[in-house]
Amino acid sequence: MMASQDNFILNLLQTVLEELKVLRAEFKEKVGSQASTAATPRLHEVVESLEVKMKSYAEATKSAHISFCQEQEIEKTNQFARRKNVRISGLPESEKEEVKSVVTKFLAETLDVPNADVAQAFRIGTIGTQPRAIIVKFNDQTQRDTALANKAVLKGRRIWLDPDLTPLQVEARRKELAKVKEAQDAGFFAYLRDGQAIVTQRKRQSST
Repeated sequence: MMASQDNFILNLLQTVLEELKVLRAEFKEKVGSQASTAATPRLHEVVESLEVKMKSYAEATKSAHISFCQEQEIEKTNQFARRKNVRISGLPESEKEEVKSVVTKFLAETLDVPNADVAQAFRIGTIGTQPRAIIVKFNDQTQRDTALANKAVLKGRRIWLDPDLTPLQVEARRKELAKVKEAQDAGFFAYLRDGQAIVTQRKRQSST
């Protein structure tokens, strides 16, 4: 939503500039070709038209700006609410499991987070052939950060641990990952760090 709002405001400003150019050209043309008092009514029409259009664009821009700021505040609130959360994907699911117990055992035995202080743990999504993801809400952010710091031990196990991102963060991450892949396909060393694509100037050596 924020990206679309940015584009809307940009397009709106571009429209304002184009309208101003047209009206300015019309105004100069009238002034240059009709210097007599007979031209005065027409000039007043041009000025009034300009004022009406500018007022309309100013109101639309103000409304768009307010909406944009409101969305930013909502996004900040969502991110703050998720700051102690993680998402676990691929952890085996059983019919009568106690999710919180499954999670605390997994954290202690696999991620070296003993006695995890977990406020909530629940699966999300529709039951199917694959295990549903789990949202884990920690009381202690330090334990959450420790779990994320140790997630390298999950490599090759088809279990993934990630921050609990908002939809906007997920979309931003997807775009950054696309940049990483594009750079890697071009032969550069590239990776994702803290949600940002990092592309080095050093090219990888060809395997051929």
